[in-house]
Amino acid sequence: MKKIIVNLGCGKTRIPNSIGVDQVGIKGFTDIIHDLDIIPYPFTDNSVDEIHFYHIIEHLHEPLKKIEEIYRILKPGGILNMRAPHFSSMGAFTDLTHIRPFGLTSFDCFEKSAYHHFYTRTEFNILKKEIKYFGQYPNSGVYEKYIHKNECLCIIKPYIRLINLLIRMSPVFLRDFGAIWLAEHAK
Repeated sequence: MKKIIVNLGCGKTRIPNSIGVDQVGIKGFTDIIHDLDIIPYPFTDNSVDEIHFYHIIEHLHEPLKKIEEIYRILKPGGILNMRAPHFSSMGAFTDLTHIRPFGLTSFDCFEKSAYHHFYTRTEFNILKKEIKYFGQYPNSGVYEKYIHKNECLCIIKPYIRLINLLIRMSPVFLRDFGAIWLAEHAK
């Protein structure tokens, strides 16, 4: 049986063997034209094995309902690969089409054990979450191969890797420290 892979908000991205969905029909990329702010999405319940949803949720209204809709179309055990801008990123606020940025724990309400799980009946197991800076370098897997190549000046790669390593070690501390540091130095 063929694996059903969907790239929601595909834009000019073609992930091999995926169904590209976007509100704009782009020849060679978009297979289904659909505004992702409109529910339901054009898929039946439990019909998709894997969804790629990169830098789209920040453009949509009612993100909780959009994730619930994604859950509806995913098969049990299906995988959602998602990225969204962190609120500390300059890009989170400079794009006029962004409705909101997100934090490290924004999507925790989808885990059954989370304090805010009462917001939804949808249950995901979050396998990985992390904050990355500097164009999300370094990237890996499908994201690196088809979405955002690892383009970075060689001379600064070790520093970026170090900063991202420190963030992975304690994302909450670094997020809060960065906010406090910026607030103190803005005086």
